[in-house]
Amino acid sequence: MSDLRPIALYYDDGAYREMLKRAPTRPGQPKGLMGRQVAGKEFLDAYLEHGHWESLLAVTPSDAAAASLLETCKTHPSSRTRQRKLRHVTEQRFHQDFLPSPPVSLIHFPTPPDPRFAWARRAGSPHGFALCGVTHTLCSHRAVEVLRGLIIDPWEPYDRLICTSRAVTNMVRQVMETFGTYLAERHGGQPRSRISLETIPLGVNTERFRPATPAERQAERQRLGLADDEIAVLFVGRLAHHAKAHPFPMFRGISEAAKATAKKVRLSLVGWAANDSVLSAFRSAATEFGPHVRMDVLDGLDQKNRFGPWRAADVFCSLSDNIQETFGLVIVEAMASGLPVVATDWNGYRDLVIDGETGLLVPTHMVSGASTDVTSQLLFGSLDYDHFLARSSQAVMVDTPAVATAFARLFRDRELRDRLGAAGRRRAVEEFAWQKIIQRYEAVWEEQQTLIAEWRERPSPDVGMRRPEAYPPLETTFAGYPTRWLDDSTLLETAPDGAALLSAVMNHPLTGYESDRRCTDAALLRRAMDAAAETCPLSKLVEVFLQDGVTERTARATLAWLLKYDMLRIAPQFTQKP
Repeated sequence: MSDLRPIALYYDDGAYREMLKRAPTRPGQPKGLMGRQVAGKEFLDAYLEHGHWESLLAVTPSDAAAASLLETCKTHPSSRTRQRKLRHVTEQRFHQDFLPSPPVSLIHFPTPPDPRFAWARRAGSPHGFALCGVTHTLCSHRAVEVLRGLIIDPWEPYDRLICTSRAVTNMVRQVMETFGTYLAERHGGQPRSRISLETIPLGVNTERFRPATPAERQAERQRLGLADDEIAVLFVGRLAHHAKAHPFPMFRGISEAAKATAKKVRLSLVGWAANDSVLSAFRSAATEFGPHVRMDVLDGLDQKNRFGPWRAADVFCSLSDNIQETFGLVIVEAMASGLPVVATDWNGYRDLVIDGETGLLVPTHMVSGASTDVTSQLLFGSLDYDHFLARSSQAVMVDTPAVATAFARLFRDRELRDRLGAAGRRRAVEEFAWQKIIQRYEAVWEEQQTLIAEWRERPSPDVGMRRPEAYPPLETTFAGYPTRWLDDSTLLETAPDGAALLSAVMNHPLTGYESDRRCTDAALLRRAMDAAAETCPLSKLVEVFLQDGVTERTARATLAWLLKYDMLRIAPQFTQKP
């Protein structure tokens, strides 16, 4: 694939860097690694390694974020073999640098695309650039607000929201359709979103996550104290019974399978808990509900445990029962590592595991009516997000006997474990390797850029009319505030001491602020005042600035400043009230 048209990547450290939290910074906030940050870091690493691009623009919330991205690019291994151009625009300069003529035709976000940019586009650069973003957790109050906004914010047919699984795509459609029905009932018409949904999974680094060599396996099992005849079951993730996966079906199912097969089984939980009381509860639950299994808890924040235990394992287990889960990155990491997977038939998991081919899926169930009011309570504020997840998960059950049956099959049959693990590895390489995922992203971006070029050629139905905006300009919103709005025909003239005032007004803190909005070239300002030595229309003074390369917006803001501080005045015939 040849070099693609340049895009802009919205970058902030919170989306693309792993920020290890050893302790929560506020009540209810998880510690440890955030899944979206792990996925974001992997995506950026893969885009730098496999992306077909030679120049990239970063839109950042600050100069510090831009410096962080620049350092990442400089130190990335791909920088040794490819010379690429990276530049950035901060949000503070977005209107100046993107409107009305954007330097690129697409901005990609590590989250659902930001509606602020859609409104800015509509106001200042219709069809100027396309927007793209990706979903992560979608069950929070704020996330659902964003999805409702897909109906009412000014998205266009060339915009895209990338969903990481079919379950997520269906959830997004359900929220949009339900909200659209409400709007139709209340206001009429057929409200619908113009943004298109694409389903593209997260990826996995198939070189970092790979089957262990015999020597690696032996060394890691020795480090973990695993006997040769022990079957090692691995769980990786946050130890949160209410927000990630309740351990009961895992403890009980594995224990029953060990008892039924008379196999020695060792369960390793590699993760982190919010506090010591949660960790203690996990240990006591393992003793209570999984008496036939030895269990270890390994610190998942310790670097040696990030990848080591994968090499020692025989089976991977992840029995998610929580609506906060949307994809299941650990599942593709397990498959890439050549491990057979026992997972729940739950949201995005069912896109990853082919039951009976790469692993075994166990059923999940929910009781109708058991959690009807929890979403309303969350919106109302009588239930916080943490307790919302807890109450939701209490209404989800994993088929524990099916878990026991699945593990018993794998414990009895090493050949089955090997066959499922090898098939999982092939599937990870063929479907989820980051190189393949980046190609799918680039194909979507290329399609968007082609579509937006076509839309720019369409005649605008709004010629001569102001486009509706979320917050219309001052001359619309506050049209009735001033005595008069000055237009191009307004006659202006230089005040008798206007030129003498210029230096003092430019440099005084009470009159020289917000200087980035206007022309600060003293020589050009004097030329404009010279042009108004004899009464002239406002349009003539705008032209003075335009001839020197100043934008029209800046020219008009500069004239307003000159008028505000009495360097220019309205000609006497225009001072009477209309």
